[in-house]
Amino acid sequence: MREMLTVMGPMFWLILFFAVLALAVLAERLFYFHRININSGEFLRGLSALLRSGQYDECLHEARQLPGPMARVVEAVLSRPRLPRHELREIALEASEVEVYRIERNVRTLLVCATVMPLLGVLGTLLSLVQFYEQPGVTSGAAASPIVAATLQQALLLSASGIALAIPAYLFYMYLASRARKLINQVERAGLECVHIIADAREIALAGPAEEEPARCCCCKTQEAAAESPDGEA
Repeated sequence: MREMLTVMGPMFWLILFFAVLALAVLAERLFYFHRININSGEFLRGLSALLRSGQYDECLHEARQLPGPMARVVEAVLSRPRLPRHELREIALEASEVEVYRIERNVRTLLVCATVMPLLGVLGTLLSLVQFYEQPGVTSGAAASPIVAATLQQALLLSASGIALAIPAYLFYMYLASRARKLINQVERAGLECVHIIADAREIALAGPAEEEPARCCCCKTQEAAAESPDGEA
């Protein structure tokens, strides 16, 4: 292994740097997604039950206790529950946009690493060939076989290492991007659901209970029944 690293030269260390960077980003994003992972369905059901019963303070306390972007968007909406529906919707969308940056942070770094590493491998291959042909006697066929073999080995190893390290980096990028999109959708859904529940509960509270029919005495009911009968007196 040590001889192989020596043969590939300094270009391989640059490829290895991007590989280590991709690994660090992957570990950080996986830890982040694991830390903020909550059951969105259960969270929304509990949120709906608390809001419909008018327990805004309890719901705000629960949102502040939970980690992650979904709870922060709900907290932003619950902090201003008396605003109109359209203003609450704007607050939810603005808070969701802020969380989108946090969710997608460093994810595209994996795509950069997956794109750069094979290019560095090809560049190292070309530089090795250029350096080989700059040696005296190569163009006239006077180069020794060991030198030709070492040059070809270095060139092929650089291209192979760049491609081999780029493939898993790109696959992990696709996985993290898919997970980020799913989480963003859940965050936006939670914010809008919170807005609709607050507005609907407030409208129901303002409408009040249904008006009951005024009570009437027995004499009035008897007189109305007699007036409605065909042979009754007015």
